[in-house]
Amino acid sequence: MPDGSVVAVLPHSFDLSQLNNAVTASLRVLRPLAILLYGAPGSGKGTFGKLLSQATNWPHISTGDLLRRHITARTEIGRASVAILEGNFASDQIANQLVADRIQAEDCQNSFILDGYPRTLPQSTVFLPVLRRLSIEPVVVRLQLDYEATKSRLRNRISCTACGAIFNIVFLPPKQPGRCDECGIPLVTRTDDQVDLIERRIEFYDKLTAPVELNLIENKLRCWEFDAALDPKQLFSQFTNYLVAASLVIQQNPSAQ
Repeated sequence: MPDGSVVAVLPHSFDLSQLNNAVTASLRVLRPLAILLYGAPGSGKGTFGKLLSQATNWPHISTGDLLRRHITARTEIGRASVAILEGNFASDQIANQLVADRIQAEDCQNSFILDGYPRTLPQSTVFLPVLRRLSIEPVVVRLQLDYEATKSRLRNRISCTACGAIFNIVFLPPKQPGRCDECGIPLVTRTDDQVDLIERRIEFYDKLTAPVELNLIENKLRCWEFDAALDPKQLFSQFTNYLVAASLVIQQNPSAQ
């Protein structure tokens, strides 16, 4: 097992754009973790995953983001996955291949964050034995949000095609309207966030992914539920408190490092 890696804890108040500099204490990871983020489309998985990644340096892995890059680059995988732009999901084979390749990268050796994967029961059947073989402990994080709030978030979501940053016109607007805070690129509405596709995405989630969450719980995986309507700072604070309480990380004095 790799040596414990240091991650940051946010202070009581912070500027999201200055997250990397907002370190007041440290945590040491005691074992490699795979944080499995779940929640309906629009529940904030991407936003929370990116926040967590910024604060911990654990890579945030979204199969949707990986696939969109392949589609833009017109790779073989991208050509086989254009259906995701119509609100569908990638095949199990493609999703498994993308994740298997990605988690072998050096930056995944301590811990990593998976956004909505495994998404189907067949994916789960393939992936959980991989984690056991690599001695990586999975932690299921379920973000709960009611149906109407989910639809409202998706209708108002905009994102950056360059860096992947996610904003919401109502709840998390960019500092400059229509421009990414991180790189200044014009923000767009994702094709699969268009109104006529939102219902289909939620339907797919209820049919395919919700049963996976229940299956992971039945397999005795560690599972934590959070209110997705919470402020991102509150959600992050609750999550880090859970990590400490579960003895997955330990707090230490930064001056002692």
